[in-house]
Amino acid sequence: MLAKKCFIVGVITLLGLNMALAQDPPAVHPLTGEELVIDCLRGTPEAIDGDLSDWNLEAMPSAVLDVAEQLHSGAASWTDAEDLSGEFYVLWDDQNIYMAVIVKDDILSMNKTGGTIWNADCIEVFFSTTNAVPPHDEHYQYGFNANNQTWNWCNMDGPGQSAIGYLDVATVETADGYICEVSIPHGEIAALDWSVGSAIGFHPVIDDTDNGDREIQQTWTGREAHDQSLGFGHMILSAEAARIPELAGDANPAQDAVDVPVGSTLSWRPGDYAVKHDVYFGTSLDDVNNATTPASAGQSEATYDPGVLDYGQTYYWRVDEVNGAPDNTVFKGEVWNFTVEPLSIPVGGISVTASSSNSDQMAPEKTIDGSGLNELDQHSTIATDMWLSAAGPSPWIQYEFDKVYKLDQLIVWNSNQLIESFLGLGAKDVTIETSADGATWTALEGPIVFNQGTSMDDYLANTAVDFAGTMAQYVKITINAGYGMIPQYGLSEVRFLAIPTSAREPKPGDGSTTDTADVVLNWRAGREAVSNEVYLGTDAANLELIGTTGDSSYAAGILDYGTTYYWSVTSINEAETPSAYAGDVWSFAIPDYGIVDDFEQYDNQCNRIFFAWEDGLGHNGGTEIEGCDEPASNGNGGGSIVGNDQAPFAEKSIVNVDSKQSMPFNYDNSFGPSEATLTIPGQDWSAGGVTTLSLFFYGEADNSGQLYVKINSTKVLYNGDAADIAQEQWLQWNIDLSAVAGLQNVTALTIGVDGASAAGMLYIDDIRLSP
Repeated sequence: MLAKKCFIVGVITLLGLNMALAQDPPAVHPLTGEELVIDCLRGTPEAIDGDLSDWNLEAMPSAVLDVAEQLHSGAASWTDAEDLSGEFYVLWDDQNIYMAVIVKDDILSMNKTGGTIWNADCIEVFFSTTNAVPPHDEHYQYGFNANNQTWNWCNMDGPGQSAIGYLDVATVETADGYICEVSIPHGEIAALDWSVGSAIGFHPVIDDTDNGDREIQQTWTGREAHDQSLGFGHMILSAEAARIPELAGDANPAQDAVDVPVGSTLSWRPGDYAVKHDVYFGTSLDDVNNATTPASAGQSEATYDPGVLDYGQTYYWRVDEVNGAPDNTVFKGEVWNFTVEPLSIPVGGISVTASSSNSDQMAPEKTIDGSGLNELDQHSTIATDMWLSAAGPSPWIQYEFDKVYKLDQLIVWNSNQLIESFLGLGAKDVTIETSADGATWTALEGPIVFNQGTSMDDYLANTAVDFAGTMAQYVKITINAGYGMIPQYGLSEVRFLAIPTSAREPKPGDGSTTDTADVVLNWRAGREAVSNEVYLGTDAANLELIGTTGDSSYAAGILDYGTTYYWSVTSINEAETPSAYAGDVWSFAIPDYGIVDDFEQYDNQCNRIFFAWEDGLGHNGGTEIEGCDEPASNGNGGGSIVGNDQAPFAEKSIVNVDSKQSMPFNYDNSFGPSEATLTIPGQDWSAGGVTTLSLFFYGEADNSGQLYVKINSTKVLYNGDAADIAQEQWLQWNIDLSAVAGLQNVTALTIGVDGASAAGMLYIDDIRLSP
């Protein structure tokens, strides 16, 4: 029976370029006659572990295989849904397609291996084009089972017939069968269109045997697994997240968030029918889950201010959504949690010196490089993971930071060799001195004692020294006595914690490139800042003050394209002791050009290309699209048509370099002037050093006419060879904007073709602004 599995040749990849243009109807359920279509909602499981508690299955449609009419073979062996049945749930995100498969199977048997796993208990899943033309090779076929075995039989990108490492599967056996949770990168299913609104053929299959070879094959369509003569089912890639519409969602702070600022306000997306919200809040999971008296009852806003939060505290909260009259139904919400930022954070950028070291392998750097620490902050007993001084009285070790910090604590892992318990090499009585300049030193009040290490591999730091907000760039530790008689002392690791007084966490990120030239600077404010001075410039050593704000955000305005900028924020504290804390200097780059339209954002649902570009037919010819609130338009009355007539509506085959989509522009001036217009929300095309508008176009051999653009009402004719409109290659048209009026407020861009009898097809891509 293995011969029935398909062998795909390389030419099929070429077919995948155009076959998505045609879309046959989906298969129908063999019992009910209903079309087999499910929405593949957006979402990302927390982990592929067989635990589906993070799937929100209540909010998701599923493909169900549970009736006799869905048996392709084995009707004599199949008794009922307890014998064999399944539910298939699908999710997707920008990287992967996910499946959760819940199978009922009274006897499990996985007695096959490799490419024969289909001949025992196994799940098969087909992803395909939507062409139902037999014989059909336009699909991918994957298999996996309750032993976490995987196989790829059919593959439109290659020969298939192989085990695969990129299919991640985790299985949990249940009382009546098993659960498989699966992740597949859709980059491995490359011939299909993984964008919002795409219809992808989908055919789930369950194979079953109680002993020996396969006895039952149950499929969604009821036909043999590969049989697409009447089509597979379809899954539609949705932009909608998997959620229960009655419940609050999109918690902010997000579920399990950490390092949440102490002054945060909570917010959420209201349930679809809620008119009021009851908010529960506290530090106990059980109390919040079981509470009946809310912290805030019947509020109309989808925000809640809990006041100043406690550093390092984990909080729990839930929002019950209350419907309006007449039922006033209350929907109990999920319990979310987050953890507040700690009072202090680790200091980085440390260098270290010492009076001596026992060897190069036990140098002072060992105390700050993390050697010997595991992910639980437990330290090893390996001697070369620690610093040890040479023999002699009062050795010292000194730390220098990259700048002055407001120190909170020193966390110490003392010497922890296996011999520590009887030789006592750990530091005991110490003197700690601090300095802001390396010249004037102040000793912390003593006595200061470091606790002894445990000589165990699970040693956790057991000493914390309070610096009480001391401002310092240098810290010196002098060891006066240890835990043994030998005058030789050591430390395993130290960690300095400081209260963050300077601005941090810049957005744009340090070294990043922005999306646009219109830049808003954001940062996390210094802990004590009441105002912030913002500095910006193109020379890191000569920044100019551009403004002062009490917020942690500042609009820098439209900056120059193709330029790298540097910036810094100085936090001003005007409390009892006024002070200013200069932040680090960060950088970001403005891209070489600005995007007017790169056509990448359009989909096949409610963001179709002809909803944005108005042509002769208008936005979809005035036809209402169910579930979409597209703009009303009957068109400009001309002879132009934007987009393909079937999904995908944007062009995916004829595209500019590194692009994924372009705009088809069909024109025929015998029906009237051929134009397509993009409405623009009042952009300033004179800012950012812009001098040029460019666009790329691709023609067909029999095209005719004169290409032009209009910027607002100013018409600019194509200044290249008139025959370029018929070139079957991508050409770049650069338009000098110096003679165009009204660039400070551009509200419309029009592409058109002149000529009384002009007709043809153009593809437009990558419309840009550049210096």
